[in-house]
Amino acid sequence: MDPRNRQYPTEVENYTNAFLVSFGVIIFMVLFAIWAVLGLIFAGLFSAIADRLMTIDFKGRRASNR
Repeated sequence: MDPRNRQYPTEVENYTNAFLVSFGVIIFMVLFAIWAVLGLIFAGLFSAIADRLMTIDFKGRRASNR
């Protein structure tokens, strides 16, 4: 093999910016999904507590069937 005809590999392309943008989008989606799930849990708990509070008679009156 002739040393003058060697083909050295070229530099690899820099994909750092593409990786950072993709990583940022994925992190945003994960955090948004966590936020949505926690919001659903909070809404469910709040509605269950509100339902229970609406059915409690705080004055202790009894309903009479006269």
